[in-house]
Amino acid sequence: MARNVTRKFGKLRNQLSGDNARFYAFSTFLTLVFFMGGSSRDDVQSLVFLRPLAVLFGAYALTCMDRKAWKGRTFPLYIALALAGLMIFQLIPLPPHIWTALPERQIFADIADLAGIEQPWRPLTLSPSRTLNSLFSLAIPISAMMLYLNLYERRRKQAVAVIITLAGISALWAAFQLTGSPRGPLYLYNVTNSGAAVGLFANRNHQAVLLAATIIMLGWYAASHPINTKMATLKFYGSIAAIFVLVPLIFITGSRAGLILMAPALVTTMVLIYFGRYTIESQRLTHGNRAGKKRFTSRQAILFSSIALVLIIAGLSVYFSRSLAFDRLFESSDVEELRRQLVPILIKMINDYSPWGSGFGSFEHVYRIYEPQELLNPSYLNQAHNDWLQFPIEGGLPAIAIAAGAGIWSFSKFSGLVKAWRNSRYTKYAVIMAAMVILIFLAGSIGDYPLRVPSLIALFAIISCTLSDNVNDVQRNAVKVAP
Repeated sequence: MARNVTRKFGKLRNQLSGDNARFYAFSTFLTLVFFMGGSSRDDVQSLVFLRPLAVLFGAYALTCMDRKAWKGRTFPLYIALALAGLMIFQLIPLPPHIWTALPERQIFADIADLAGIEQPWRPLTLSPSRTLNSLFSLAIPISAMMLYLNLYERRRKQAVAVIITLAGISALWAAFQLTGSPRGPLYLYNVTNSGAAVGLFANRNHQAVLLAATIIMLGWYAASHPINTKMATLKFYGSIAAIFVLVPLIFITGSRAGLILMAPALVTTMVLIYFGRYTIESQRLTHGNRAGKKRFTSRQAILFSSIALVLIIAGLSVYFSRSLAFDRLFESSDVEELRRQLVPILIKMINDYSPWGSGFGSFEHVYRIYEPQELLNPSYLNQAHNDWLQFPIEGGLPAIAIAAGAGIWSFSKFSGLVKAWRNSRYTKYAVIMAAMVILIFLAGSIGDYPLRVPSLIALFAIISCTLSDNVNDVQRNAVKVAP
């Protein structure tokens, strides 16, 4: 009987770690993240469920781990683990003589002295609870990466399709929001841009950045299939049609960032479609048609689509120029003026807390020390609205070193891509897609904080792994054809 139980247990384990089970686990987790992790605030109630679920899915990924399959693909995961290690380091209690010697800690030491309190052991971070929250938040992107790394090669392309599908759901959700009440049940978060097309997010800018990134993914997905693949034509024209839907939705969000990022996204998309595998093979098939009949080619579809998109954008510009939405896109506002005034303050904070930083998640509390009287108002600043500056404030030189390591790795990967460009065939366009999606998020972080949103940081982490996988494929193919 014990043998039968062992056999059944082994069979169940094989089923739970099989190809389909891994893909369904990845898709389920990402769906949960999109529906429960659309806000950057740490007091969102759904995080109470989402983060423990992330730990469980991460444990499942570890049980299915294939060391050989992970080999050479884990650098993005190491970057996330390095950040987690830095946060743990910031939480280690330090003796008073070391802690008080750190930059900008004297004010806290003086407060303790005035209160007659003996100087306690304190961690490096100025907000331990927020740094601990930041550490827990990394469970989501780390689990997403591990689930992705467990996918077999044929499933990795489908992983991008899952992301596109969830982005499409967010776009449709936003469209329905506009038809209902500004405080209706379709708005998933209490603190949100009420009345705006925010989709599954709390912030219109985060929705717009996702839509801009999705346009690029759709462009690659449209033309990445061989022409003889099942439903290749439907996927090609369906993806182009979806792009036509997303462009007006970006306008409707009223996000400046979305409008700015949409331009390079559309250019990249047209390049990916024009040079994609489906387009090239379709063109060859048309030229090889001995009947001599005129056919509507995919490249003609791209040309007409480009013209139509230009006309749509021009029409939308004229339409919105008569409304407050368009005014918000181009006219300066109090928020934009505040962000400009913040820059010198943020730079001073970087210098003051160098080299160790103030602690991840501590910005909201630390900024109050620097907040000038003329910027005081009833609302408060929970983020710097510029992650390029907030990241070194909170993480100091160690965080900059981790980011620099990621940058050096990316540069080395692209150097290899350039060398193997001619032999990389269509894989190089997957690299371009992933790289441009990453750049979209990094550009969006100049004036906002999209990578502090659980769903978007999970997407960013997965696309980083996609970039690594496709560059590795390019390099392997180059080795095969080398003389």
